[in-house]
Amino acid sequence: MFLIQMILSIAFNIVLVSLVARFLAQMARADFYNPLAQTVVKITDPFLKPARRIIPSVAGLDMASLILIILGQLLYSVLILLINGVNPSTYISTLVIGSLIASGVLILWVIYWSMIIVAIASFILMGQHNPFVYFISQMIEPFVGPFRRLNLQIGVLDLSFILAIIVIYLLKDFLLLQTIGPVVGYTPRLFVGG
Repeated sequence: MFLIQMILSIAFNIVLVSLVARFLAQMARADFYNPLAQTVVKITDPFLKPARRIIPSVAGLDMASLILIILGQLLYSVLILLINGVNPSTYISTLVIGSLIASGVLILWVIYWSMIIVAIASFILMGQHNPFVYFISQMIEPFVGPFRRLNLQIGVLDLSFILAIIVIYLLKDFLLLQTIGPVVGYTPRLFVGG
């Protein structure tokens, strides 16, 4: 049972994190002629191509990716319950709400760690171009941009970036996981990134 659960966890993590990256990159209009972007495309295309035939984009948002993230979270939670001998139909409304919260948590988790990666890489690379870091920084720009307008640069230290990381962390951990989650019976271990 543990081995099956571990394999499921790895597979769903790879696919759902890639779908989140694709969703964020589409929203940011990132450059997809990039090795990391091409990897994300190869992982997500088998799921997105059929979904896009029936789910249109709305206001520049890749709704197919977003809906697949939510459905992926729901499917993962159902499979985890089945593996553990629990009938998921008993908890279906809780699982649907949990899938919505888990999707928000996963998106914020990807943004949070992407910001950390970009922040660390900016110190290590010191102005050198890296295609992986470039794609990740493009992907998170819609979230970092509003904080940059506050102009909180002190020498090489960008406090606006630190402020953005804190806000994302608070949204993920305080709002979704500690405030809304307990009210609706959200069980993090049943979801990817929970």
